[in-house]
Amino acid sequence: MNAPEKKIGAPMNRVDGRQKVTGAAKYSAEYELPGITYAVLVGSTVTKGRLSSIDTKAAERAPGVLAVVTHLNAPKAPGAKPAGKDPSQPQTVGSALQVLMDDKIRFNDQPIAVVVADTLERARYAARLVKAQYAPEKHQTNLEANKANAFLPTQAKKNPKSPAADYQRGEVDAYKTGALKLEAEYVIPTEVHHPMELQAITAHWEAPDRLTLYDKTQGTMATRRDFARQWGLPEANVKVIATYVGGAFGNALHSWPHESAAIIAAKVVNRPVKLMLTREQMFTMVGYRPYTWQKIGMSATSDGKITAITHESIGQTSTYEEFVEATLGQTKMMYQSPNLTTRYRLAALDVGSPIWMRGPGEATGAFALESAMDEMAFLLNIDPLEFRLRNYTDQDPEKNQPWSSKFLKECYRAGAERVGWNRRQLKPGSLRDGEWLIGYGMGVGTF
Repeated sequence: MNAPEKKIGAPMNRVDGRQKVTGAAKYSAEYELPGITYAVLVGSTVTKGRLSSIDTKAAERAPGVLAVVTHLNAPKAPGAKPAGKDPSQPQTVGSALQVLMDDKIRFNDQPIAVVVADTLERARYAARLVKAQYAPEKHQTNLEANKANAFLPTQAKKNPKSPAADYQRGEVDAYKTGALKLEAEYVIPTEVHHPMELQAITAHWEAPDRLTLYDKTQGTMATRRDFARQWGLPEANVKVIATYVGGAFGNALHSWPHESAAIIAAKVVNRPVKLMLTREQMFTMVGYRPYTWQKIGMSATSDGKITAITHESIGQTSTYEEFVEATLGQTKMMYQSPNLTTRYRLAALDVGSPIWMRGPGEATGAFALESAMDEMAFLLNIDPLEFRLRNYTDQDPEKNQPWSSKFLKECYRAGAERVGWNRRQLKPGSLRDGEWLIGYGMGVGTF
């Protein structure tokens, strides 16, 4: 018997759909192990500075408390390095911030202690009893106020062929001499991951040299490598279990401070430790799409041929880690332009590290480029779709090689037909539905 024919767009069952909607799926926070204990993090209430003192006595005396771990009594992972020792290392799964190693505060809500108790409620209560004193320092968290301090990523300094390095085709900033030109700035604000499943981990040292993690992660093997390296263990001695993931947009592709804290706590109490972030802590501890400023300069002929593009970008990163994105990749290869200039910079701020988020970098850059394309089309009084077609390229202009396949032109035409593009008004803001302005547009994204 032949298998039933599958058509594009036809509904299909998710492999794990039934388990998830019936509650049969078991997530990282739902594993119950013999002797399980519960951990709660205590976060810094200042953004930058040092811990001048931390008083854990009341918390330690609270009912059910097994341990209160700070930088003063935490076992040090053999492979852990002080945060910021080499922030230029390319982004990997491993967090550059190893918590509970020193008294330095690098961002607001940075974990300064972890409280372990026999119930979650007791751990929460005891965590409120931890008292900290700080020597605060002046902090910088505003990218707009720190654009002048932006710098070329270290990886680009080391390798001129890095995607983050300055790129030039034709004349530098040639748009400035164009008869018809525009300059425009675009901002993508910070966007935070908030999947339904909170970040959670249960850490269990089955032996002094054998570690099992029930962890919310999108990459079990990468998480395994990271913590094996951190604790000086053979990879075969670290087991990572993540049977189901309840939503993740990139934040579960990285190892974070709460995971290290749980592993340290489990080492101290010699029992399994479960730690789940609160919804509030999801804002501060597991990354975000970085605030990114962009500027595009573009020039074109009166008949709609682009003559030059300059695309500049400054992305937010932490002081202890250089997080680099492919923000400018689409601009280098999407449209014909004899002159092209790109510059990518980072602004190191007193914040937690950003991380990849659903269309990382590429989506951010596409927003600016495609907005500029629309604005230039309006300036030229040319339909935005027609403007893109006039600058369409059948080969990669950066590499001078044909695409292995490209059906974007066919997509343009099919989409335009289906949404009635030929009925669209060229002038923005010309369509109303009562008091509401309405309209529709188009754009291109790459990944």
